Amino acid sequence: MSREVMVKVRVPSHYAGDVEKEVRLAYAIDLFIRGVVSVERAAELAGLNLYDFISELRRRRITAYPYSDEELREELGIE
Repeated sequence: MSREVMVKVRVPSHYAGDVEKEVRLAYAIDLFIRGVVSVERAAELAGLNLYDFISELRRRRITAYPYSDEELREELGIE
């Protein structure tokens, strides 16, 4: 059973921007890094498509798929 929790945070208006979007993204990245959710689920939680989420991870220098070069070639069927 899934449960949601509402969290209220006061943010000065000059820092506000799109706080909800940024918090969702940060939360999704944290869950992904800790191995709680897959990259696909983290993208959903962040409200992004998989490509955009992986691009955001890459921008932050976070590896989306921790494969070695050999494992990646094997997974993709490349010799």
